[in-house]
Amino acid sequence: MQALKDYHDMIADVNRRCRRIVSRHPEQIACTKGCAGNCCRIHLTVYPVEAVALARALQAKPPEMRRRIRQQARHTNTFGPCPLLADGACQLYAARAVICRTHGLPVRTEYRGHRSIGFCQKNFRYLSAIPAEDIIDLARLNNRLVDVNRRFVSQMTHRLPPGDRFTIATALLMAV
Repeated sequence: MQALKDYHDMIADVNRRCRRIVSRHPEQIACTKGCAGNCCRIHLTVYPVEAVALARALQAKPPEMRRRIRQQARHTNTFGPCPLLADGACQLYAARAVICRTHGLPVRTEYRGHRSIGFCQKNFRYLSAIPAEDIIDLARLNNRLVDVNRRFVSQMTHRLPPGDRFTIATALLMAV
């Protein structure tokens, strides 16, 4: 399916961009496995294309791991940590959503005409300015994701549960 391939191509681009930023500022990045930050402590929603990618990645795991993750997903509430979080790490790290890949890095956002740059407060603490080429334009990235998702949904309409976005827990319980 072309739209799912387009999603994986987009993820490869996001990964390259994020690796480049981290490699240019290794001393500025505090993100590590087990970080006490809030990035995995909130329950996010993802687009259908991301939900299916997560569900497929889970399906490729050993049966006992699938059972454990699905059990955790069934008991997750909207205020709890991500159901993929275990021992301070994402159990499906390679298949994580776009927002998880970029979280903590410098992103440019715009709200009501006001632009701002945000990043994890533990990162970039000792840098007076972040070079423009190391800032992710979140609107541009999200527009690309929305476009890929729109094409994916148009190809999968009859096989997807209703909804524009899904919690990660819902994605992990999907049959693919």
